[in-house]
Amino acid sequence: MRFAVISDIHSNFMALENALCTIEDMRRRGEGVDGIIFLGDYLTDFPYPQNTLRLIDECIAEFPCHFVRGNREDYLIRHRHAPNEGWSYSSSSGSLLYTYENLTEADLDRIESFSHCINITTKNLPTITACHGSPGDSKEWIMNRPQLIDKYTTEIAGELLLCGHTHRGGIVEANGRRVIFCPSVGLPQDRRYGSRMLILESKRGVWRYNSIPVGYDKNKMLAEFHRSGLYEKAGVWARCIIKSMFDEHDHAARCVALAWRKATADGFSGGQVLPEKYWTDAAAELGII
Repeated sequence: MRFAVISDIHSNFMALENALCTIEDMRRRGEGVDGIIFLGDYLTDFPYPQNTLRLIDECIAEFPCHFVRGNREDYLIRHRHAPNEGWSYSSSSGSLLYTYENLTEADLDRIESFSHCINITTKNLPTITACHGSPGDSKEWIMNRPQLIDKYTTEIAGELLLCGHTHRGGIVEANGRRVIFCPSVGLPQDRRYGSRMLILESKRGVWRYNSIPVGYDKNKMLAEFHRSGLYEKAGVWARCIIKSMFDEHDHAARCVALAWRKATADGFSGGQVLPEKYWTDAAAELGII
């Protein structure tokens, strides 16, 4: 039994397409997968989210697929039910709004139907529990947090827990269970350079994995940021994502944190939407713009 595990696409349809080509090449060599496990954060940040959903439809037509919902999908669903939360074309929410406006009601129905945590059972093999952040919260970070890992490994049904969200790979054992953190296909931020997916394979009744590199043309994707209008609509956030795409560091998190520090120092108390001044000041200081 063999699964491909794909996490954190973030609308990077070029990386996803190449991951699927790699899976197809494996099938031609007689090393095909029996299914694909998707660990959430399918959308936002890169252009043309509908292209990512089209590729996922192609996966569903070819393979048994398992889906969990990521925190990015949660943001989109929350906006669907509370559309007056102040999203606008800006550095704070432009990427989210762009994605939302490129989705249909059927698309939103689909991602809303995904669970935050699922169990995958296969005959005579250990159960796999899959989630995005943690079994309890799509945004919860449990990597390098022993207390949380101890908590969830005593609560889950599976002998193996698959997590996304971190954009980096890793493995840890606790309470007789293994936790595997899946690297990102769409926006990697790992010690091992490059977009990656996992191949999870059962050997002697134990799930083992290999990390598989997935390449794509980053300059071609940069052109799509401009062609789509996302470069203008998402402001500094788009610049952070582009810089992260090329050097694979988390510039968005650094920029957000610095922008908020600058706003707080100025006594800003205007809610959750930061004025563009703080975004641009932070981005300039960090060398993003």
